[in-house]
Amino acid sequence: MSRTSRIMIVDEDEPYRQELEAMVTPSRIAVVAESGYGIQALSLAEETRPDLVLTAVGEPVSRAVKTIAAIRSALPDVPVIAYSSSVELSLVRQVMHAGAKDLLSAPVRQADLLAAIEMALKGSEDGEQPGAAPAAAGTVITVFGAKGGIGKTTITTNIGSSIAKSGNHSVLIIDLDTRFGDVAIMLDVEPHFTVAQLATRVDTLDRATFKSALVQHESGVYVLPAPKHPNEWRSVTAEEIKELVKFATRMFDYVILDTPGAFNDIVGVALEVATQVLVVTSVDMASIKDTSFILDLMDSEAFSEDRQMLVVNHANGSSPMRTGDIERVLQRKVYWEIPHSQDVSLSSQLGRPIVLAKPHSKAAVNLSNLATKLTGRTINAAPPKGGLFRRLLPLHAG
Repeated sequence: MSRTSRIMIVDEDEPYRQELEAMVTPSRIAVVAESGYGIQALSLAEETRPDLVLTAVGEPVSRAVKTIAAIRSALPDVPVIAYSSSVELSLVRQVMHAGAKDLLSAPVRQADLLAAIEMALKGSEDGEQPGAAPAAAGTVITVFGAKGGIGKTTITTNIGSSIAKSGNHSVLIIDLDTRFGDVAIMLDVEPHFTVAQLATRVDTLDRATFKSALVQHESGVYVLPAPKHPNEWRSVTAEEIKELVKFATRMFDYVILDTPGAFNDIVGVALEVATQVLVVTSVDMASIKDTSFILDLMDSEAFSEDRQMLVVNHANGSSPMRTGDIERVLQRKVYWEIPHSQDVSLSSQLGRPIVLAKPHSKAAVNLSNLATKLTGRTINAAPPKGGLFRRLLPLHAG
């Protein structure tokens, strides 16, 4: 290695990343980036284009392996060296199949590490490889409804907590409710900064500053709350919100946007940047009517139907309206139905999502299954138990 080689370290354990950096620095090796697993690692690798990536393979192993595969797919000329406390044959196969050149035993010895790096870089060309602009970005889920009081924030906090507690994905909730902004209250967290404060300085934000400004919930989900005073939104432009969300998608696998029961410029941006939009309606006629108007508006703006997921929330109890009736009125297939449950409102009052407070309740199972479906994983259904089982199953779009 005749010149200083540039490497990236991917490990959820920040102190150990620092240990590895101390090992390689004396040997003309510069650590140009470091992160945990997921989309943040991929986007940083694309941005910095290191000569080599050094990656831990720890729990959850599947996430570590997927990160290696994603980096190798995006940067096929960049070698990846993995290290793990386990060197079982099955793990070695997974890591090598994902594209790693070597798997070292952890804790890593300095001599072994430097030798592996030198071998991996041997014969590589000097200089950075030119490439396209970074494209890696997390999934944006916008939770939207035409009126207030239909459970949007409850859905947001529960699916966010459910995805995060699985440990397989990093999740950020951004509260874009310009009227009330109850995400922080529902999760019982004390915000350090608000979305308005960060949006107005988005041009100068760096990853470390952004991450330190967030507050983390016990489930693992990160939160960027709305301002306490609605007047603070006046200093924020829709374009700044758009750039802030784009910035967040470079750091989190899932960014969930909670929106108000109204349509304004910020809501328009939340819909524009969304990968998926949960269009939430309750079963009262006013909500159905307003939802019909919003769906027509989205159609007129050429908002593709495959990004719209109609969610019916039975937040206020039973209703004579059936699923078929709602589908006929709205001319949409119902993607998901959430059953009425007193447990949901009680858990919200306690500042704890139902998926954590009562994980085995029917409402918690339903919301956890919704989160599972949104992330593309398979729902583990329980054995059939008559009508209750049927109510817990999702309604599939045709």
